[in-house]
Amino acid sequence: MNLSITRSRAALPVALAAIALLSGCTTYTQQTADFHDAWNAGQLQIASAEVDKKTEKNSNNQSTVVWSLEQGAVYRARALENLPPPVASTAQQSTPMGGGAPVLPYDKEMTQKSIDAFNWASDRITTYDEQAKAKLASETGAILTNQANQSYRGRASDRIMLETYQTLNFLKLGEYDKARVALNRVLQHQRDAVQTNSARIAAAQEEEAKAKQGKVADEQGKTASYDAEKAYKDPTVSAALSQVETDLNTDLNPYEVYVNPFSVFIDGLFFMTRAEDASDMEHARKSIERVAGMAPGSSFIKQDLALAEGLAYGKKPDGLTYVIFETGSAPHLDQLIIPIPLFIVTDKAQYTQCALPRLKRDANYVPAANITVDGQNLQTEMLCSMDSVITQEFKNEWPAVLTKSIISTAVKGLIQYEVNRELKKQGGTAALIGMLATSVYTATTTIADTRSWTTLPKQFQYARFSTPQSRTITISAGGAPQSVAIEPGKVNIVYVKNVAPGLPALISQTVLK
Repeated sequence: MNLSITRSRAALPVALAAIALLSGCTTYTQQTADFHDAWNAGQLQIASAEVDKKTEKNSNNQSTVVWSLEQGAVYRARALENLPPPVASTAQQSTPMGGGAPVLPYDKEMTQKSIDAFNWASDRITTYDEQAKAKLASETGAILTNQANQSYRGRASDRIMLETYQTLNFLKLGEYDKARVALNRVLQHQRDAVQTNSARIAAAQEEEAKAKQGKVADEQGKTASYDAEKAYKDPTVSAALSQVETDLNTDLNPYEVYVNPFSVFIDGLFFMTRAEDASDMEHARKSIERVAGMAPGSSFIKQDLALAEGLAYGKKPDGLTYVIFETGSAPHLDQLIIPIPLFIVTDKAQYTQCALPRLKRDANYVPAANITVDGQNLQTEMLCSMDSVITQEFKNEWPAVLTKSIISTAVKGLIQYEVNRELKKQGGTAALIGMLATSVYTATTTIADTRSWTTLPKQFQYARFSTPQSRTITISAGGAPQSVAIEPGKVNIVYVKNVAPGLPALISQTVLK
């Protein structure tokens, strides 16, 4: 019996199984396509069902956090749905048959589900952070594995927005102490972000040095040396990266690093309306002053700054309505494939494909919400560009992401080259199958990590005005105008969300004071 044929027959099912398995690898962008189709069409029930399925499927794996963030945002949107009041009376709705816990109204039920989803994401982030501290080399040791297979721990912007949304959720339910705790977490995440990014860059530089010395190994312990700095100078590589860097420097607002103006505004608004002492009043003034520096074109923030400055003189917010408008969709990550040189000494240049995440902005959004108050027309003004917040953070992360991706791809490519060269020497069908399997493995694991929180808005805008005596306003934000009866309260928030033009605006209210 021919030994090579026997080996090839034994190897064939294994190779085919590996090819079938690896061919199923997809980016997060591809995995979320059905969910986003429903979300972008305003079909919240379908989007909710899709995200629930995905969250359940990914309830305890490397993508748990990102799916829980999406789920929390979807339920926040559902809490804004303008549903008719239930047929049953309030008394009938308040307690289920046989007693027990009260049945929440629809908007508060959805808000509680949003809180639960965000709590799960926050718990997992804490767990992953603790694991990373216990094993400092966890990220650097896995540089040759696909970054999409690493635990998604939430970017700084994710963590900050998670707690900002939780603040709004708690305010909706009247749980003011919990809102205060969530705002404290926002500040902590902002402080942690700078240190985290410095550690990330240092780790990438360390891996770059190891790669030059041939000290980076794959899962089987094979090693190869690679000079990433030399690759950056390659004309093909530099041309591809130049376009990415141009995109990252386009239309950026000059925000402070890792600071979200909307989060700071909610912080200031909370302490301005619910100040308990002089310290809270000063806290409010500083936050509103900080936002005013980041949104210099807003006439509304100037009015709020004057109000915050007057707190120390006994002036308290009263008879005010705030309209907060979420519009459009935040940037998402897509996959960019670029060729990188392997620097193998042959008679022709050898390149392999490197997959990188690329930030893409969404231009489809309603530019402002129109508000009619006692016959006067107002428009919301920009408070925070999430395009700028997310782009600035991605720009800060980019050097480390680029270094890791190029080293991982190049070293795997060099190892594959050496393996295939040895297989060619052996010859036979088994060698061909082996080379095919290694090629498929490299191709299917060359996938960019495109996970990101995609249900965030493109912009946060707002308007503020004296609550009219009629306590009725009209809002037009993408769809037909809607009349809103303002609930009893000294300070009210009318929250408006529109994902895309043509869709009806989602509207809800919160009494702040």
